[in-house]
Amino acid sequence: MQADGWKLPPNWITIARIALTPVIGVALARGNYRLALPVLFIAGISDAADGWLARRFGWHSALGERLDPIADKLLVAVVYIGLGLGGGLPWWLVGLVLGRDAAILLAAAALLGRMKGKRFPPSFWGKLSTLFQMTLGGLAVLAGAYPGWGLGAATGPLIWVTAGFTVASGAHYAWRAIDAASHRG
Repeated sequence: MQADGWKLPPNWITIARIALTPVIGVALARGNYRLALPVLFIAGISDAADGWLARRFGWHSALGERLDPIADKLLVAVVYIGLGLGGGLPWWLVGLVLGRDAAILLAAAALLGRMKGKRFPPSFWGKLSTLFQMTLGGLAVLAGAYPGWGLGAATGPLIWVTAGFTVASGAHYAWRAIDAASHRG
């Protein structure tokens, strides 16, 4: 059921997640992983909760369709920047992840301006890339919060896997954009 998006609980949960994002970023940038970890956990739970509520009760809206992916991308960007500043992730990976997202946003804006009514839903590769980015971000925060657990060793290989999926999804989105532009009729 489509409804006024501002009245729906899933959208308020998403807005709360957006409000938590700066707290996470500042804590990570300052190297305070133990503060960032529970707030990041709450943000992750809120992401699952808003999606479940929307599906369970049919609380879908155009606002929610736009707001939820924005909240997800904002959270990933802030976590990666915070981890870069706090030394939890290498800057080349932060740049790769943010660069891919910036390129996708620019391409989508350019195409949407020329192709009214066209939708560009996330691809399988994009979702898989985001899953790895979020997993790595969470693991890096957990490893920073509890260095004695030895989780830092797992982040090394996951950095390369995440980079690979980020590049693959970026290439796939580029191919989709070129294909959509050539078939705009």
